[in-house]
Amino acid sequence: MSELFHVGSITHILTLLTCGAIGMAITSWGRKLGDNSAGQKQLRLFVAFGCLGAWLLNSIFWMVPARFSWEQSLPLHFCNLANLVSLVALWKKPRWSQSLLYFWAFGLSTWAFLTPSLAEGPALPQFWVFWIYHIFILFAILWCLVIDRFRPTWRDFRQSLTISLGYLVFLFILDRINGWNYGFAGEAMPLQPSPIDGLGPYPIRILWLAMIGTAVFALLMVPWRFIGRRS
Repeated sequence: MSELFHVGSITHILTLLTCGAIGMAITSWGRKLGDNSAGQKQLRLFVAFGCLGAWLLNSIFWMVPARFSWEQSLPLHFCNLANLVSLVALWKKPRWSQSLLYFWAFGLSTWAFLTPSLAEGPALPQFWVFWIYHIFILFAILWCLVIDRFRPTWRDFRQSLTISLGYLVFLFILDRINGWNYGFAGEAMPLQPSPIDGLGPYPIRILWLAMIGTAVFALLMVPWRFIGRRS
């Protein structure tokens, strides 16, 4: 197995197909078990606490002294928090967590699948840790949409956008003070080619990042306008 990972490689494509297939299989299984059945509740808990387990796996892996660095090891990225939001969304199901999961999963974590900030291939544990903690975000959002039938509203959009921009500002200040790059709100660039490369010099690119993120969140409301009309 390769020790290097490249965006667009066969390894990347096969990984995406595998993630999608497993996510669809779990969601389909959950539907077949029937609403509120004992089996579905057990599967829900598996996915919910799998999100917590994935968060712990990633956090502990990077906290090991041999790998720890202040610049990348703290669980402060949006995807790190998305695992915890996923746990709450599936276990307790408050609406704020479901809406935040929806916008973060499709508006932010999607880029982790398409342009992962990852240099290590399947021969190294970093590869597996990265994909395990991202794949559970996919499992969680599919469950919310298909099993729990979550449908976002413009109120959800405003609330999730406010939380997201507020956290981006927090990360920008934290990164600026310490020279870090959590949430890609710092001066350093991602390991792999990504849309951030075309946003211009730092720090003005953070403003563009916020504006593009806002536009993407708004676009994520468009499908539900047409679904609502059909209903």
